[in-house]
This record gives sequence, C-alpha cells and structure tokens, in this order.
Amino acid sequence: MSETSANFDPEYTIPSVSEADGEVGNYAELREEFGIFPDEDGSRYYDLKLLGMGGMGAVFSGGDPTLEREVAVKILREPFRNNREQIAKFINEARITARIDHPNVVSVHQLGVNEHHGVYFSMRRISGETLQTALRKLRDNDPEARKQYTAERMLDIFIAACNAVAAAHGKRILHCDLKPANIMIGSFGEVYVLDWGLARDFDSVSENQKVLSGTPAYMAPELVTGSVAEPDVLTDVYALGTILFSILTLNPAPFDMKLEKNELLERVARGKYLPLHASKGMILPRELAAICRKAMNNDRNARYQSVTDLLNDIYNYRSRRPVQAYSPSVFYRFFKLCRRHPAIPAAVIVAAVTLLLYVMAENIIAFTQDRSLIRSSAININIADNYYHKVLAMNRTNYADTDSGDPLIRQVIKEHNLQLQINTALMEYFSILDSISGMSPSGMEEFAALHAPQVMRHILELAIIDGDRDKLADILERCRRSEAFAAACRRDPELTNLVRQIEENCGIVTLTAPGSRPRHAVLTMPDQSTRELEIDGSLQLRLVSGRYRISTRDNVTMYWDILPGSRHNFTLEENPAGDFQMIPEDHFELKLSDSGKVRCPLPSFTIARHPAAGEYSWDEAQKFIAQNNSLRLPGVLELLKAWSSDDGKPLYTPSPANGKVWLNNGMLFDVAGKYVEKPLPGQKGSVFPVRMIGNQDD
Repeated sequence: MSETSANFDPEYTIPSVSEADGEVGNYAELREEFGIFPDEDGSRYYDLKLLGMGGMGAVFSGGDPTLEREVAVKILREPFRNNREQIAKFINEARITARIDHPNVVSVHQLGVNEHHGVYFSMRRISGETLQTALRKLRDNDPEARKQYTAERMLDIFIAACNAVAAAHGKRILHCDLKPANIMIGSFGEVYVLDWGLARDFDSVSENQKVLSGTPAYMAPELVTGSVAEPDVLTDVYALGTILFSILTLNPAPFDMKLEKNELLERVARGKYLPLHASKGMILPRELAAICRKAMNNDRNARYQSVTDLLNDIYNYRSRRPVQAYSPSVFYRFFKLCRRHPAIPAAVIVAAVTLLLYVMAENIIAFTQDRSLIRSSAININIADNYYHKVLAMNRTNYADTDSGDPLIRQVIKEHNLQLQINTALMEYFSILDSISGMSPSGMEEFAALHAPQVMRHILELAIIDGDRDKLADILERCRRSEAFAAACRRDPELTNLVRQIEENCGIVTLTAPGSRPRHAVLTMPDQSTRELEIDGSLQLRLVSGRYRISTRDNVTMYWDILPGSRHNFTLEENPAGDFQMIPEDHFELKLSDSGKVRCPLPSFTIARHPAAGEYSWDEAQKFIAQNNSLRLPGVLELLKAWSSDDGKPLYTPSPANGKVWLNNGMLFDVAGKYVEKPLPGQKGSVFPVRMIGNQDD
C-alpha cells in the first residue's frame, strides 16, 4: 500500500450490505457479542498516519512498540463506525484474512475495539503499488515500468494472485471482488491479494439474494443476470480471467469503464467484452489468449472448474507443454514436445527448424484457407445475389388484377413469397459472414475490398424492404459483429450513409411535381403536425420514420410509410379534369383479418362513375369499355385502395354506397360488404371506368 496514495481505488464497487441497520452504542456488549478480548484496544499503536481511505474504511500506518515494527491499522470510517452490519462485515474481513494464512495474503496481527475509533484490525505494513497502477504506467509507455514489468514478470504477478485465491478456496473462502486494484505489488517484488471485505464462506448465503455485490466490470455474467444467486468458485475464476485480460491488453478492464452502469451490466451479461488484442508494441501469445477466453467464458460449464485448473494451464504454457484451452493440431503438440526435450544440439536444431516450419505452415495454411474462403464466398455471394435480385423484382411488381383467381389471395401469396425470398437471401448472406470469421487479418482486408461493402448494403436493403423496424435494428447489430463491417464502411461512403440513416431513424423522400408551375402541398407528420411545402420541380426531404400523408390543393392525397434507411420517389400528378378522381401511387396497405396488413403496390390511376345513371349488365359494361380505348374496368385491389384511407376518409366515395360494381374479370364487387361474388344470370351492376395515368388524352 503506497504511502503517497491519499485515496483507494476509484472503481465503483457495489456493496453487499445495507447502511440502514441498527446502531451499536455499547462497545462492551460488542466485545462480548463478537468474542473480542477487552485488552485488545489498540492503544499501544502510536504515530498513526493516514495511508488511504475507501468507501467504508480508512487505513493508517502506526508503530508497534512491543515488537518495534511498523504496522497498518484499518478502522471503519466515522459514518459507519457504529453500524452493526458494517461492523460484522469488518470483523468478518479480518478473520477471513487471518484464516487464509498464505504468503500472498497480508497477515493480520490483531483484532480489537478502541473506545475512540471503534473496531480495528492491524496487519503487516506493506508498501508498493497496485496492479491497476502498474497497468496504467505501461499504457502510458513509462520507460521504467517497461523495464520493471516485463511480460514474464506480469505473468508471475498473476500466478501469485491465483495462488492466493486457490489457498482461500482451499479454506472454503471466496474473495468475490477480484480486480487489478485489489492486487498489491510490494516494493521488494512480493504480491498480495487485498480487500477481503466481500469475502464469504462457501456455505454462507446472503440475507438478500437479490442484492448484487462486487465490481461490475469484473463480475461474472451469471451474477448480473441472476441465473446464479450466490458467488462460487467459478465466479472467482471468471474474475481472475478479467485480471489476465487486463494484463494481456493493458486495458483497465474487459469492458469500457466510461459506460453508464446499466449499459455496462448489460454488456457484462451478454459477454460483449472489448477485443482481446495486444497493446501496441506487445505480442499476445495465442495460448494465453485462449486461457483468458476460457476463464471468461459466459458458459460456466466451459470455464476452468477451479483456480488450480487455471494455474495448470498457465504452468503448461510456461513449461512449453500443450495448453488445455489451445490445442489446435498434432503438430502443435509435437512442437511443444521438441521444445521441452532439447537433449542434444541436433535436437535444438531440429526444434528451431520445427519452429520455423510451424510458423511457415501456419502462414501457408492461413493463406490457403483465405484463398479457399474467398473463392467459396464469391460463389455463395452469387447465389445470395440471385435471391436479392428476385426480391427487388418482386417488390417492384404491380398487380392490375387482370388475370383469373382471387386477387386478395394472390396478393397475400405474393407478400408471403416476398418474405420467404427476403429471409432466404438474408440467411445466405449471413452464412457468408459466418464462414469468413476464421480468416486472417490480411484475408479479411481482401474480402472487404472485394465483397464486403456490397454484401453489407444488400443485407441492410433487404431488411428495409422487409419493413420490420425491430428486425432491421437486430440485423444492423449482427452486421456490426462481423469483422468485415468496419472495413466495408471505410471503403464505401454509400454504406456509411445508409448506416447513419438507420441509426438516426430517418428515411429520404423525393417529391416531384411535373409541369412548369410549382405545386403547393401540406405534409402531415406521424404526430399529426403539418408542414407547408412548395414543390418546384423536385424536393428532397429527410424524415423520421413513421406514417405520412401529403395533400395538394386539387385533392390529390398520398400516404406512405418511412422506414429507417429507406429512399422513396413520388410524383405528384395533377388531378385530371372532369369526373375522374386521381388515385396516386403510394404505400397502400390492405388490412385483412386473417393475414394482417398486406402491401399492395399499384400504379397511379383515375376512377369515375359511368356518366349515365343506373346499372348495366356484363355485356353492356363491356360494350361501354370497348367504345373507349383509354378506359378499362377496375380490379378489386384498385377499388379497395380508392375507397379506404388511414384517417377514415376514402380517397373516392362511391355512389350508391350499397350497390355492386363490375370488375375486369366479370365478377361483382359488393360496395357495402367489400367482398367479391360471382354474378347470377342477368344480374346488373354499376360501371366505374379506370384510366391509367399517361393515357388520359380523350
């Protein structure tokens, strides 16, 4: 414990006890309750000087006149000095520390009660710095720290900490708050595991199992999620893995310490720790990286089942034996054997040649594997692109309801087929991303240059066409987890802009007003607020996702849905003169009771009632249409679109409202019930001729 340190570790540790428990007012009763002898009052310690202060306690240096030595004295801070729960925790810390009795655990000399300072315990006075401080110096590239804390020395420190925890487990004691700030490196090279304040026996159960205790960035995920109510050996193993992570990467913790607490806990629960990469100028051995990943595995059953197992793998790495967590090939094991037994100089030469061959073989294998993966990914991308182009073609298809069969059923089938093609294409693209995860860094860069931008754009475009906002967010997050995503964004500004639009929950709409004069329109937002628009030629809008409506002075009304990242182009055709009503192209969604909402892409058209009042037979209706080349009978989807809207006001109101209308396939549409029926012999119906935009010159 450094004499120059005025404060303890600033990392936030979640306490395990409440601060609202009963107060202790009689120290005599306290001594009797906890079995502390009256003579042990700490009065013999003199020249007390503050060394450091934590959340609950304070540590002083002092002199012991009996043995003529300097000791450290720890007491509770004044706000907690008479708190019964904190006193019990404090005494538990002293007694547990004393029980361990190991060279890597600070020895406790005396436990007592002082009338002025309350409960205290004295222990060996040590000086030095914490592992957290040493790691910070290495991150800052301190030259003295680089000399003192070599890779071998840092591994020695980690082994010493593991030995202390293993000894505690041998006494059936759990530490429960292992982190670099609680590992002290003494001035003479000794290593101590400190702060046993949250320690507990194997068999002890907390009074409130819902209370989370420990430091979040080093806490096992099962404690955060609550799948395991109490700490155990495996949670201490996980914490040791986080310390090894910091040693290997020089990061303060496996997670970003600047994150808000809830987000930090969410990342811990999901195991989304920072990349396990060596710091600049350092080398990260694969075996140590594999040991670290195994110790920090989210699956408890896949972790080391004891600290001893973890130490065995560390010792195997040290002695060049095969490591349990990393055994990729027979050649690897053979190479380790040669390194262990250099019996004669020839064996040394063989080992050196073997090492060279091993490195060359790894590079050749990586290169060959990269070539194979890039070739196979190119083939699979062609397959996925075929599905992608099918989706684009299906999404652009407009149904005019001219063929036989039920148009509603066909529209539902079309929508289901579109969803099937989208899911198939996404599955193909993600299988490609999964297959390249084993590429070397150079192979990944080559893949990013050749294919990654196109693959990522196609994936996001398919998710936008799918129309599910939550699914789109999940797919973007899944893309981010690919090592090729960042490289693809660097190479493709179009992809970067698309990702930004999705993150900002915005889409782009381009409105075009044909003709020489500007068009005035009113845009209604999802929150029902309005915005006046003057469209001269074309106007591009960046809009937050949601349902929009635009209306012009000549009663042209359009609806559309904006999805994050989507782009739309709409033309505000002028409403034709006469009895014909303009029905523009937009995002019409048909609401069916069995299938929910079904998208029905239809081109712009106009509709009107036959000028002559009354009803007509099928032959009379056909005769009327035959006399007008620019007209035709409507389809059922066109009628449904014309007579429905989101705000309850149809774009076009039929008259009479309870009659029947002839369809282009010879069927009748019931206006009141909105269903299609087969006509009886001699039955009559109304005629509502339809004219497509662009064929209106009569």
